Amino acid sequence: MLKQQGYATGAAVSAIVLAGTSGISRGFDFYDDAIEPSSLGQSIGDVRRAGDETTGLLIRWLDGVKQTKVFGFLHLYEPHAPYESPEPFRSRYPNPYDGAVASADAIVGTFLEHLKTRGLYDSSMIVFLSDHGEGLGDHGESEHGVFLYRESIQVPLLVKLPRKDGEEKPALAGTSVPVPVQLIDVVTTVAKTLAVPGFHPPPETLSIVELASGARPPERRILAETFYPKIRFGWSELRSLVDGRWQYIEAPRPEFFDLEKDPGEKSNLADGKPDPLRSMKVELEKRKTAFKAPQSVDPEQAKKLASLGYLSMTSSSSGGPAPDPKDEIATLQLLKQGLGLAGAGRFRESTETFEKLLARNPRIVDAWESYAQGLVRTGRPEKALEAIRKMVALSPPDRTNYLLSAANVCMQIGRFDEALKNADLAVSRGDTGGHEVKARAYLAKNDLVRAEAEARQSIESRKSRKRSYVVLADIEARRGNLGKALEITEQVKALVGERGLADLAGFHFLRGNVLARMNRLPEAEAEFAKEVRNFPWYVDAWPALAMARASQNRVPEAKKTIDEMVRTNGSPQAYALAVRILTILGDTAGASRYRSEGARKYPGFRS
Repeated sequence: MLKQQGYATGAAVSAIVLAGTSGISRGFDFYDDAIEPSSLGQSIGDVRRAGDETTGLLIRWLDGVKQTKVFGFLHLYEPHAPYESPEPFRSRYPNPYDGAVASADAIVGTFLEHLKTRGLYDSSMIVFLSDHGEGLGDHGESEHGVFLYRESIQVPLLVKLPRKDGEEKPALAGTSVPVPVQLIDVVTTVAKTLAVPGFHPPPETLSIVELASGARPPERRILAETFYPKIRFGWSELRSLVDGRWQYIEAPRPEFFDLEKDPGEKSNLADGKPDPLRSMKVELEKRKTAFKAPQSVDPEQAKKLASLGYLSMTSSSSGGPAPDPKDEIATLQLLKQGLGLAGAGRFRESTETFEKLLARNPRIVDAWESYAQGLVRTGRPEKALEAIRKMVALSPPDRTNYLLSAANVCMQIGRFDEALKNADLAVSRGDTGGHEVKARAYLAKNDLVRAEAEARQSIESRKSRKRSYVVLADIEARRGNLGKALEITEQVKALVGERGLADLAGFHFLRGNVLARMNRLPEAEAEFAKEVRNFPWYVDAWPALAMARASQNRVPEAKKTIDEMVRTNGSPQAYALAVRILTILGDTAGASRYRSEGARKYPGFRS
């Protein structure tokens, strides 16, 4: 709208949730959302941009703009889990959330100082706002999305108006609006203040500036809705109306709060049926929107959003009444705990946590996937297979990502025919990513002709499919074309860059094997070392690293590598490999020790 009025329009954002591909970049001359991992192996959930870096990008754009009418959008992500802040804020605030907020405040201050230095501050209209708050445990929710209590939906909103010639300070400075307003009021406030020709305010919105100027506030209530608990867990959605004093929350067990007397919303008055409750229920019934299931998301995009807490943990319907989120919020804490343990590599503990979670809510589809992965990592392939079959049975028929997840778990436990079956089903439903899984399955079965055909079909459908190139490299290595295999791995590095290898388990292992066969042992050792550093769970790389060191007459270092493998990985497979490699190295005492230890930890263990 402002671009059509001749404004230069620019934005810089700090997280994947505002990627321009969503459509939010429409109308911007400049929109910087280029956010990459800061280090190899970094979790995609941590891929965000520091606010001061984002601010610098917007400042550079502002400094290059020649027009006098400018609209700039600066997005910061600091007060968002996981709460992290640089010094001095990390040390200054014992509560990491407070530190993150203080860090964001400082970044905003830097931005405003730049506007003042450039002589732009006084003449600018500036709107400062947040999209949501955080529960921080007040009602059992640590972050946001499930509940509609004030800690989540009451957010800061500050407006600074331009200072006109002769004014000592901007108009309305220090004024507070006497009634609740809503975020959708911002567009009406900006458009009316700038007198945008032909602007028609969206329904239920008003200008905050007009309210602050003395306009009589209308009698209205602010609507809030969350379908997040329904989408993510299969719980009931929630809706709310709030005015200056009262809040009504529609739920299986409704809630009604007197915000003047009970600002922490601890005392539910709904059973007493206060007078305002009836009118709020009637109004909400007229205003609420119907639920629409979200459309399918590109699997890679879904993975990034899920890691930030968005569009994640799909739940299938049980067919009965949806549970009240108040009664199920402990499930969310178990989920967070399980994912955190898995992310830290503590898979035995994570599987125990997911068992508790699934006992409470067995219809969370993605929890079965995380549970299955933990079972794989702790050497329980048959239970993992049961879990992954449960996931497929519960998954929505239009979501092929679960079929590919199942195929990948089957690959990990050596069920290659079942992996092919799930990948075939994904392809039949239009997901060409199934060709990549099929290529790896055929490679595992040593059917090189079919593996090559599937890998090439995968690349043909999407050139960026790096795992398919790795399959082609592996095929060439198995055919004895070592130089060609190495050349393809170099193509992969050129295609995705060093950061693009962060989630490509097995890549450095393959390069190491090729280099070892070419008798380039120091280079092979370096590749194996990268593999175990980035993917310590990739157990086959540890013996390769140990043997590369032993082959260079560093047997004591090789034995230490095996010790580190068991300490880091600790799976039955790791113990079995330790026994085998130490036997080869002539350390019968060490092999015997790990054989006994493996038998103690894993009943039925065989080396």
